[in-house]
Amino acid sequence: MTQNRQGLSRHIPEPTKKLVRKACGYGCVVCGSIPYDYDHLKTEFNVAEEHDPDDIVLLCDKHHRQKTARILSAERILDAKRHRSSLDSETRFKLELIRDDFLTIWGSNVITASNNSIMVDDEPILTLTKTDNDLEPLLISGHFRDKTGNLICAIKENEFVARSAQLGDFTVISNRFTYSMPDGSTGLAFTLDDQKIHISSAFHTKSDAHVAVNDDLLQVGNLFSAMRFRRSRFLQNQTAISVGTCCDQFSFDHVDLSRIAGGEMVECVASHSAVGVFVAGRDRPKITSNYDRL
Repeated sequence: MTQNRQGLSRHIPEPTKKLVRKACGYGCVVCGSIPYDYDHLKTEFNVAEEHDPDDIVLLCDKHHRQKTARILSAERILDAKRHRSSLDSETRFKLELIRDDFLTIWGSNVITASNNSIMVDDEPILTLTKTDNDLEPLLISGHFRDKTGNLICAIKENEFVARSAQLGDFTVISNRFTYSMPDGSTGLAFTLDDQKIHISSAFHTKSDAHVAVNDDLLQVGNLFSAMRFRRSRFLQNQTAISVGTCCDQFSFDHVDLSRIAGGEMVECVASHSAVGVFVAGRDRPKITSNYDRL
């Protein structure tokens, strides 16, 4: 059905969806889970005359079915919505049945079989820990920050958690996750499945250290030096890339990352080392690397 008996299209306009997402804390109003459906609450869609954002909620598959079966009442869902509207509400997603050859892809760069994907001052953004569980052979943990250093998304043992207070918007379309900042900019975007996480946009910072992804480019560096990667691979390293800070506080407002001096790895491979590429910080503003040309 593309239209209901009132002639209302099933398509909900994007501005209305954005209002609903914000009001529901970017996840199911009952449990905070994603993915979710947009559900007309008190006025069912087949008789609705408009897409009223105050009468639409986000429901995960489980709670959508409970609402349809009348196990969950509209009143209780509205109570949950009021609770979800608080700044402390969380959005959660658990990645199930992950493969033991899980890949982390930053732009066009592939990292495989490394315990730590990228480290900033010895703090990993992503860590992969092996287990004895055949159905969950790897556990992903870590966190992503924005260009001001604020937390966007935390990951603990394959569960992705974000807080509404840090976000301007958060959308999930198929398996693509996009976290937008209050100023409208994209803070983080990735696709996720049981084989890989592919990060296409990020600007993770800690003081002057930065890890930035834009399309195929991955740049890792600090105030004094940076390394730029395209179509490179990191295999069997303890840590794929490590970067250190050079100062305690730094603002990236109006900073052109392309003007930071450094080197470039294009179609290279770094393998079988403690650290594939190291961008030094503090009193050693230089780059060292352990890689070979493909």
